[in-house]
Amino acid sequence: MLRLYAFLTDKTITLGPLVMNTSLLYILFGIGAGTIFLTFVTKRNKPSRKFSFDIITNFFLIIILTWKLLPVILAPVDIISNPISILYASGGTVGIGLGIGIGIVYLVIKLFLYGKHSVRNMHACSLQDGLKPVIVFFTVAGIVSSSLFFVSWMVRNGDVENNRTEDVRSYVSTGDMAPDFELMDTDGNLISLDEYRGKWVILNFWATWCPPCRAELPTLNRFYEGMDIDNVVLLGINATGTERITGECRDVACYVSTFAVENGISFPILLDTKGMVSAVYGAGTLPTTVVVSPEGVITKFKTGVVDSFWLRSVVSGN
Repeated sequence: MLRLYAFLTDKTITLGPLVMNTSLLYILFGIGAGTIFLTFVTKRNKPSRKFSFDIITNFFLIIILTWKLLPVILAPVDIISNPISILYASGGTVGIGLGIGIGIVYLVIKLFLYGKHSVRNMHACSLQDGLKPVIVFFTVAGIVSSSLFFVSWMVRNGDVENNRTEDVRSYVSTGDMAPDFELMDTDGNLISLDEYRGKWVILNFWATWCPPCRAELPTLNRFYEGMDIDNVVLLGINATGTERITGECRDVACYVSTFAVENGISFPILLDTKGMVSAVYGAGTLPTTVVVSPEGVITKFKTGVVDSFWLRSVVSGN
């Protein structure tokens, strides 16, 4: 029961060694349900089943490739200067939307050609035979995924489980005022979020042991060195409580500071030793980047590697 509750309320869920976004799981459940219904609808028509599976598979491959490769187009310098970042980079919501658009164009063209080919060769499989399974798949997948998103929204925001709304969402989200915090940086200075009111603030939650975090550090550093320091602040918030000390350092502050120097990190690194700030900001998955407006309102959340195009766009208010 607790697993189901976490599935409906948490932004991420742990499956063995994997940490997955629950929104992605809702979509995968929808795809699975659509596939089952498609198989049932086409069980007596193998040519139609093969055609339907082929174009639906290609549709999702187009979305994935567009989503994954968009940073190469939008931020080529990041990829060229740090090739390993392509393993973790993604096009975010823009990439998914663009991929869906290209995928729909592909579906329309394939169905049109399938209909023309069927008429010309007088196939037993008509356009309707090819179109019906596709419609069934997307209808079922859409209904199942939308239902999960709706139930999740109800549980998170509604008066659910004995009206324990505050317990349902223990972290902030987009549109909330950013909670103030005070953390020590690697130089021993006490840094407060409120002291940057009036500027755009980018909070990047990371750890030295996290491969995607390490992959995006050069991009963050390059952005920091070229940003308008009068209007933008970049703070790296290290998940200090999860670090494991190695080498000559005897304390975690020394370890993180040494790591920052060795990797040429020039932006301030704050030490979240108790994990309280990470918990309040919902940064359970690393890296997570949170953008705070000059008015102190959270405008963006991003789980995963960021690129320079995204960083520039979020502080311009887009």
